[in-house]
Amino acid sequence: MQLTRLVQVDCPLGPDVLLLQRMEGREELGRLFAYELHLVSENPNLPLEQLLGKPMSLSLELPGGSRRFFHGIVARCSQVAGHGQFAGYQATLRPWPWLLTRTSDCRIFQNQSVPEIVKQVFRDLGFSDFEDALTRPYREWEYCVQYRETSFDFISRLMEQEGIYYWFRHEQKRHILVLSDAYGAHRSPGGYASVPYYPPTLGHRERDHFFDWQMAREVQPGSLTLNDYDFQRPGARLEVRSNIARPHAAADYPLYDYPGEYVQ
Repeated sequence: MQLTRLVQVDCPLGPDVLLLQRMEGREELGRLFAYELHLVSENPNLPLEQLLGKPMSLSLELPGGSRRFFHGIVARCSQVAGHGQFAGYQATLRPWPWLLTRTSDCRIFQNQSVPEIVKQVFRDLGFSDFEDALTRPYREWEYCVQYRETSFDFISRLMEQEGIYYWFRHEQKRHILVLSDAYGAHRSPGGYASVPYYPPTLGHRERDHFFDWQMAREVQPGSLTLNDYDFQRPGARLEVRSNIARPHAAADYPLYDYPGEYVQ
């Protein structure tokens, strides 16, 4: 049944059990993606517990004949109103690091860099679908503590301190988290060298196109000040300030942070 559809669903319940009606997704650099799937099935009594925590993927046929994949873990599923002979279901797909929000710990890491700590947390929890695309050397932390926080909050805190972000690459049977700190880690997805843009006013009905594109701006602060205290050099002045000229009004509000978390 799915062979004739532009989007095919691969789930633990078997082929053709669930058909995609609509998908809404959100992706951001350094954030966990979320795909909301609106599905239908001829079976009104699907065992939803057999979906939770399991992988599910979508395969989208592109105009050139290639396919794009969306892969994730079923974090939530529910039965909703159906349509005629079809029962309705919804499923939320999240990346595997989302499972780190389900576990917390108190532990100590010694003489390791943040990338080493992050990868150790992944491996200790049984995850291996990640890649290191970092380009800079990272300092070794003499003593680092995870204390009464989820493993996801812990690694997020460390990566934000070091200027590391992540993104996801999707394949048919898995998705890979890529640790990055520079644009060079990114690659254009296949089949998207160019994409059509047709505003709704033109009346085009291409099966794969952008129909809306917007630009936005918002007020930003104009300066950042960091300060700290070194007990080994109590007289040292550690305050630093960075100013950025903004072209808009109300741009002179400062940001101040203490401690500055200097390396030395």
